[in-house]
Amino acid sequence: MGEPLNELDRAKVELDQAKQRKDKKARQQAESKIEQAAEKGVKIEPHLSYLWYEAQGSELKNSIRDAWQKHLNASIIPDAFHFTPKLSDLNHLPSLSFMLRVPFKLRKPYLSKDDRAFHLLDNPVRKDKVFQTPMVASTSWKGALRATLWQMGYQEEDEQIIRIFGDARDDEKGQSGRLYFYPTFFDKIGLEVINPHDRKTGTGKNPIFIESVPISATGDFVILGDFVILYVPFCKIDEREVVEDLKLVIKGVEAMLTVYGFGAKTSSGFGIVEVMGKVAFAIRADWPELKQPEPEVKTSEPDLHRYLVVPGRIDPDFLNPDGSFKSKEQYLQGKSGKKPGQLYDKAKKWWDSEQLRLAETARVESIPEAEPSPKPTMTEVCFDKLSDLGERTQQIAEPLHQSEEISHDS
Repeated sequence: MGEPLNELDRAKVELDQAKQRKDKKARQQAESKIEQAAEKGVKIEPHLSYLWYEAQGSELKNSIRDAWQKHLNASIIPDAFHFTPKLSDLNHLPSLSFMLRVPFKLRKPYLSKDDRAFHLLDNPVRKDKVFQTPMVASTSWKGALRATLWQMGYQEEDEQIIRIFGDARDDEKGQSGRLYFYPTFFDKIGLEVINPHDRKTGTGKNPIFIESVPISATGDFVILGDFVILYVPFCKIDEREVVEDLKLVIKGVEAMLTVYGFGAKTSSGFGIVEVMGKVAFAIRADWPELKQPEPEVKTSEPDLHRYLVVPGRIDPDFLNPDGSFKSKEQYLQGKSGKKPGQLYDKAKKWWDSEQLRLAETARVESIPEAEPSPKPTMTEVCFDKLSDLGERTQQIAEPLHQSEEISHDS
């Protein structure tokens, strides 16, 4: 680490001397040396280099920062680690558990605050501690969704809010929530610059650099970067409660992602996204109402062979009264020409193959098969928009409410 810093110091001395002599060529050479030495320092440890010169009040800290910006790339976490779950994982969870996965692209930068103390900037974006990948932590998602619902008029003491998010567990009365959030990882990293202006002169001074996830970065929201959420009911499972919770979650997630935003400075428009790709949803229940009705496919009737009266049934003219197949001589009595004989040959060939097929079917059916173990029921669907999922959920909720009203009246 010491040698690149020594090169920087020597190049700075050369630059100052060139400025005093007003030697343009020497000045350019010294600036090139500073740039090269800064590149070396950044590759070893950019934050240490920057803080070293900042502590001295040296302008060389800006050279370190400029070199660091050129290599500002997000490291991607390998897929092999499986940090986000699959929809099929619901098979291991209780009935009516559901998972929602929302892929999105940032329309405005995402800002957050990392807890890393040793960093080149005062405002680093939140990153995974091992891979240093920019991320939205699961706790941040939970806080953002809860804040969104609060702005939509849902109070902390509401029974449904407590059921979804839980409440303080300082005593035996506290309970955990049914929603579980997963982190979102991003594929890009960038910088935002805030430049406060002097009120009198109107000129900018002391620009503030803020590390961010830039516009067009992609991620996933998984309520289980996609945004992912997992919902697991416990205690007594009530389908009406689950449906109402799902409706609220869909409404809150859509508002959080597209209206209120998440992260820091949401009041200034940061943290707004555009849903892109298919919204994936799965629930441990048989909810056929969620699925799109499949269009009716009209199949064309196959051409019927002349020796058949209907598909699979031969013309009785080929059969004896006892159901056996006539001989060729019996069939051709009273008929003339080649065509009856050709038709008989085709009919006999079909009859023989059909008898073989029936015999094989009877043999297979006589062998008892072990009953397959019942698979857990799960409904998986994809939608273009979150609102489409909300509309389908409403269709499921209406008959449940009607049955509840009937039971109360009786």
